Amino acid sequence: MFLNKLSLNYKKKSTPVKVNEDYQIENISNLSKNAPASPDVSIIIALRNEVDNLERTIKSIVESKNSLAFEIIIVDDGSIDGSCDFLKQNEELYGNVTVIYSDTIGAAKCKNIGAINSKGKYLFFCDAHIEVPDNWLDTLVKTLNDLNAQAIVPAIKSIGSDYKGYGGTWNNKLNFTWLDKPSEDTAEIPLAPGCAFGIKRDVFESVQGFNTNLQVYGVEDQELSLKLWLFGYKIVVDSAVEVGHLFKVNNSYKITYADIMYNYLCLCYFHFSDNNFSKAIVTLSQNKLFTTAAAKALINQDLMNQRKDYFCSRKYDDDWFFNKFNIEL
Repeated sequence: MFLNKLSLNYKKKSTPVKVNEDYQIENISNLSKNAPASPDVSIIIALRNEVDNLERTIKSIVESKNSLAFEIIIVDDGSIDGSCDFLKQNEELYGNVTVIYSDTIGAAKCKNIGAINSKGKYLFFCDAHIEVPDNWLDTLVKTLNDLNAQAIVPAIKSIGSDYKGYGGTWNNKLNFTWLDKPSEDTAEIPLAPGCAFGIKRDVFESVQGFNTNLQVYGVEDQELSLKLWLFGYKIVVDSAVEVGHLFKVNNSYKITYADIMYNYLCLCYFHFSDNNFSKAIVTLSQNKLFTTAAAKALINQDLMNQRKDYFCSRKYDDDWFFNKFNIEL
C-alpha cells in the first residue's frame, strides 16, 4: 500500500520527476558508479541547511568499518547554504552517496522519498549531525535479527557531553523523555528517536512509512514508533552500540509550536481510543497554541480516514501499549 501511494516512476535525470501531487523531486544526482548494486543497508538522511555538520557526518559513516554493504541517500529539503556541495569535490570518497533535492516539503515526506529511492533490506534513518563507530551497522542488524525485532536504536551519546539516552518514552504530559541505560545490553523500548534508528524495509512499507499528514518537522518518529507497536512489531535498543549526536540549539527547519502541537494532535487522533484521546486533549489544551492547531486539524478531512485505516489494521490497542510500558496519561 505504501509503495502504491507514492509513485515509483523514478528515473535518475536532472529534470523534475513527479512523485505525487504534493511534491516533486527536483533533481537526483548519483555521484559515481561505486555505489553497491544491491546494498544490505540504506542510510537515509533528510536535512535542511546542515553545511556545518553534514560533511563530518558523511565522512564518519563512509569511513566506518562494516561487513554489510551500504548506500547513503541524502534528501536535501531546500537548503540554501550549500550543504551538499562538498560531495562533488570528492566523488571517489563519496561514491555510495545519492543526493535528492526537494523543496521544503518537511521531514516525513523527505524520509519517505529517501526510502522509495533506496535499495537496502534495512533502512537506517539518521540525522545530519551524528558520528558512528566501526561495525555499528553489523552489530545493530545482527541484534535486530537475533531478537526477532523489526526496529532498533543504538545508545545516543550527546556530542560534547557524557549524557547518553537509550530510546525514549512519554511522561504524563506526552513529552518525549529519554530512557536510562537498561539492565541488560538490549531491551524493548516504546519510542525510537529519529536521530538514528534502523527498521526492516518490508515492515516500514507495511505500516505505510512516515505519516505525511505531519507538518514540517517533529513527532514523526514518535508516530511511527507507536504505529509499529500497535501493528504488532517490536522496537529494541542495543546499548552496546553508541552513536554520537549533536543536540542543536536551533533547528534547521522553521518550526513553530503550532506545528508541533498539530503533529501531536494528529498522532493522538490517529492512534488513541476516544477515552485516551480525551485525556490527551486535556493535556495538550494547556498549550496556548492548542486552539490554532486544533482548528487546522478540524478542516483536514484526511485525518478521519487515516484513523479508520489504522484502527482496522492494528493488532493491539493503545491501552495495551500504555500498560506494556507503564505510561500514564
